[in-house]
Amino acid sequence: MKTVLTAGAVAVLAACGGDYSDPSSAMDVVRTAGGEVRAIDRLGMRSYFAIPFAAPPTGERRWTAPAAAQPWTTTLAATRSAAPCLQTSASPFRLSGDSEDCLYLDVHAPTGLGPFPVMVNLHGGAFNTGGASVYADPSPLVNKGVIVVNVAYRLGAMGFLAHPTLAVDGAAGNYGIMDQQAALKWVQDNIVQFAGDKNNVTVFGESAGGFSVMTHLASPGSKGLFNKAMIQSGNYGNDRQLSAAQMGAVSGAIVDTAINAARNAGVTGINCAPGAAVTAACLRSLPDAVIRTHLATAISTALPIMVPSVDGKVLTKSVKATFLAGENIKVPVVNGTNEDEYSLYIAINEAARRAAASNFDPANTSFSLPAAGYAPTIAGLTAGSGVNVNDVITRFYPLTNYGANPATQPSLAASSLATDLGFSCPALRTSQRVATQGSPVWMYEFRDQTALPTVGVANGRYYLSFPQGAAHSYDLQYLYNLGDLGNDERRALQTAMTRYWTNFAKTGNPNSGGEVPASWPAFTGPSTVLGLDVASGGGVKALSTFDTDHKCSSAWGSIVSF
Repeated sequence: MKTVLTAGAVAVLAACGGDYSDPSSAMDVVRTAGGEVRAIDRLGMRSYFAIPFAAPPTGERRWTAPAAAQPWTTTLAATRSAAPCLQTSASPFRLSGDSEDCLYLDVHAPTGLGPFPVMVNLHGGAFNTGGASVYADPSPLVNKGVIVVNVAYRLGAMGFLAHPTLAVDGAAGNYGIMDQQAALKWVQDNIVQFAGDKNNVTVFGESAGGFSVMTHLASPGSKGLFNKAMIQSGNYGNDRQLSAAQMGAVSGAIVDTAINAARNAGVTGINCAPGAAVTAACLRSLPDAVIRTHLATAISTALPIMVPSVDGKVLTKSVKATFLAGENIKVPVVNGTNEDEYSLYIAINEAARRAAASNFDPANTSFSLPAAGYAPTIAGLTAGSGVNVNDVITRFYPLTNYGANPATQPSLAASSLATDLGFSCPALRTSQRVATQGSPVWMYEFRDQTALPTVGVANGRYYLSFPQGAAHSYDLQYLYNLGDLGNDERRALQTAMTRYWTNFAKTGNPNSGGEVPASWPAFTGPSTVLGLDVASGGGVKALSTFDTDHKCSSAWGSIVSF
């Protein structure tokens, strides 16, 4: 009788959404606060796909803070990620099948006994593209004893437009960051039912996901939602944030441009004229064609490198100002970059030129960045920074330093300069700031020159004129199974990196929790950075020359700060 009554009491509590017994392992069917979800067993994990963590941000919910998801009564049993949020740029990484109804997350749990540390992944994609489906196989992480939660969030105009007419309590914009906060709150409320430890949550992400982590470290609304943070190639946004007034003005111009373009294209159903006539109701009623095409084009043109703005609510100060004032959230941090970050973008441009000419012969170097285009490229990248382009090129990045082939020197030199200025040195300054605050921090550089490229490959053949090396995002294949790594030394590097990452998630120290190939020194300065490389490239080892390699003091000492 006692057993029957106990089971009945649990059932009643569960039906009422009350506090009920915590499972010791991830069950086939899990009851969340919203309803039941069913797992599929795959790759040594239990995967729960397409769980709603907020209501669809459509119609009247466009450009509002995320609302609670409506409860469901039928067990959800998705076998893949939900549709990604609207993709709003011409990036080669944009995903198909996008939708405004997109606030879902995936939970991937180990099959053993918990409670398990939780890693919440915020995807990259320049705040314009990407989604949870890219990371659907995190088994290299999960099989080392952690839960991975992949989160979708609103992108582009739907996530970051800050038209003044949308303001609530004086603040507009950053809806995508609010979505991420809602997902982190969902984890706090529900992850225990998947045998997760809500008191041991690591938020991590690469690129836009990395700068999202920086944003959460600076956002008062994120306090208490995570215990550790990992930033991968995410410090590129440190000096790019717009104030509320700037973002409001830009957003107004974006909307006016989109409405004019749509009307000129013959789109009907637009209920307001540009300018002062624009209202929140009009924006929320814009036809799908305007949202997907004209608004997306307008924001991508106006904000080619978009990051969260200082809206006054999600962010009361810029990320940089928040850290400078010491008002950021203090947790253990891993921060790092890739050795050749910007080569990805040089590659994208060359690939586009080749595609336009239908020429995919790597021996034909006429599609490379020409020598005459080197200085203008750097001028564009450094505009507004006060850099003397000719001086920095002549003193620190002369073409002759970049191989013996004049045809590829400009691509390699531009990649090196932009990597140092935009990624490596901002990451170093961020790590230094965290260290001076007394928080534990570890810094890495991903260095694998053999990393398999995702741009410039067709039918298994590489067709660009220059090697990309350890380019932006090429570290992701060492954390998730994105494809066959091709050889044992890359697989060994994947094992090493996922061990460091999961050790940090478990213990707050990447050296503790499982065997690692080399001790990762706590960051105390630029001589304490861990290099992550395959054995033939030097292996995993401490680096002492990061500042020198990336000219952070010599070329950029007066430009890059944090």
